[in-house]
Amino acid sequence: MAVLTAGVIWDAVRVPYGVLGVDVEQGNEPEALRARLEELGLSGPAFCDPYRPFLYVLVPPGTDREWPLTLAPAGVECLGGTRPYVHYVGVPRVDRLGPPGLYWVTLPDGSSRFTDSRHLFQVLHARLEESAPLRDASTVRLAVVRET
Repeated sequence: MAVLTAGVIWDAVRVPYGVLGVDVEQGNEPEALRARLEELGLSGPAFCDPYRPFLYVLVPPGTDREWPLTLAPAGVECLGGTRPYVHYVGVPRVDRLGPPGLYWVTLPDGSSRFTDSRHLFQVLHARLEESAPLRDASTVRLAVVRET
């Protein structure tokens, strides 16, 4: 593992497994995580911390300056190098493709291609919308009464 400064070559979006789907929470096997990313249409380098339930998706540097904070309550955070909040991220060695320890779910290919940050945000936002608890009947009724 190496500790690298985010925001120089890439930013990292830290995503709790729960945001990606319940099936991932129950097991963080590399194949399950790869399959889930593929199902969600996410490509680009990503690595996993099996000791904490987080997946780190690498996005272009500077993404942290424009990343909306609307996903922060769900534990999604963009780690970048925008001052004063420079982040340092532990990154697995390139030969680490499975546990134990940090490992790559999708290896960087050397092309400097990262996950599209806007697409990533849309996918995560949609996942959270799907899993949001339904409003109770009194809230819905109040909204209908006020509209009429």
